[in-house]
Amino acid sequence: MTSIKRLNRTQIKYLAIAAMFLDHLAAFLLSPEKYPGLIVLYIIMRTIGRVAAPVMFYFLVEGFTHTSSKRNYCLRLLSFAILSQIPYSLLRYGNVASGDLNVMFTLLFSFLMLMVVEKTSNQIIKGMAVFLFMFISIFSDWGLIGPLMAWLFYVNRSDIKKQVRDYLLIVGIQLLSTVLFIICNTQSWYEGMCQLGTFLVIPLLIAYNGESGKKKFINKWLFYVFYPLHLILIWLVIRV
Repeated sequence: MTSIKRLNRTQIKYLAIAAMFLDHLAAFLLSPEKYPGLIVLYIIMRTIGRVAAPVMFYFLVEGFTHTSSKRNYCLRLLSFAILSQIPYSLLRYGNVASGDLNVMFTLLFSFLMLMVVEKTSNQIIKGMAVFLFMFISIFSDWGLIGPLMAWLFYVNRSDIKKQVRDYLLIVGIQLLSTVLFIICNTQSWYEGMCQLGTFLVIPLLIAYNGESGKKKFINKWLFYVFYPLHLILIWLVIRV
């Protein structure tokens, strides 16, 4: 695996941000019900978009492991989770009072879970913390699956083979449950097909060289700022 480790953290994050943007453009602007002729483009964009969240949970663990201040990291997540909630609710549900919490909250819950796991040696407390934060995350985007990914990435942080193995297990179960849900609820087949994009994360993890990349201001803050900003822009386009 070492021969192809050519991508640093910043490069993979930029790929994930681009994937997220494509995913949301397709989800909110290219609905197959409204534009049936663009269904192939919709599937391609949303399949690529499945890369974004798993990469962010992976690098949450990397950030947790290497940050000089977990307190400041946690406060950044909290601040931008709150800032992102209004544009997230407006775009997804049409008003600010409905729906679940945005994925920044899920990242925050995952980070808090890892803090408890790191600070205690009591296995019962660790287990309770993992269960509690995974349960809380059910009410946010990528709930349960995101924190589960973060926990397994953290537990196996020194072994990329185990990380890939556990990730394959998670996304395999997620894909199967998505297919069963579609069958039972007679929903569109293409939503399950898009879920195959989660497997595109594996070559990115294998290619990661463990380096942070250039330490520029924009590289540190781009995801935090881009997430609420692109939600607002897409909502404005829809309104126009």
